Amino acid sequence: MENNFTKRLVVFNGITLLLGVILFFAHSAVLKSLEFELPFSLASIYLFFVVSAVLIITGIEFLFKYLPASTGYAFLVGVFLKMGLFIIIFFSQGMGKANLTMTDKLSLLIPLFTFMSVETISVVSRLKDSFSLGKVDKSEENQ
Repeated sequence: MENNFTKRLVVFNGITLLLGVILFFAHSAVLKSLEFELPFSLASIYLFFVVSAVLIITGIEFLFKYLPASTGYAFLVGVFLKMGLFIIIFFSQGMGKANLTMTDKLSLLIPLFTFMSVETISVVSRLKDSFSLGKVDKSEENQ
């Protein structure tokens, strides 16, 4: 079980980090080729979403070891906390006052949905594996 736990952490966090690096450089290259300047730091946006995705994935894996029935709720709490922190950190720095173009908005939404998808796939596969292997027994379902 411990080997599966470590393997899942390495795989999903590795995918998150690799995807973050690849997407950041591709996104930057596209913006540079279009000669478009964002009113915010693209690197800080990607860094925030990569770090938050790694924290959520790691937290879910650790929680699953002790409270497997609460994994879905913890994921939702993590997503809401991430979005709240994003708004507090980035919009308090003046991003909310700026008139964002469609390219600016897409530059925010691309990393948001990409890393939220990775987090969701991680949680769904964790829950799917646990139910298909029968790790959640009937006594936990009755509580």
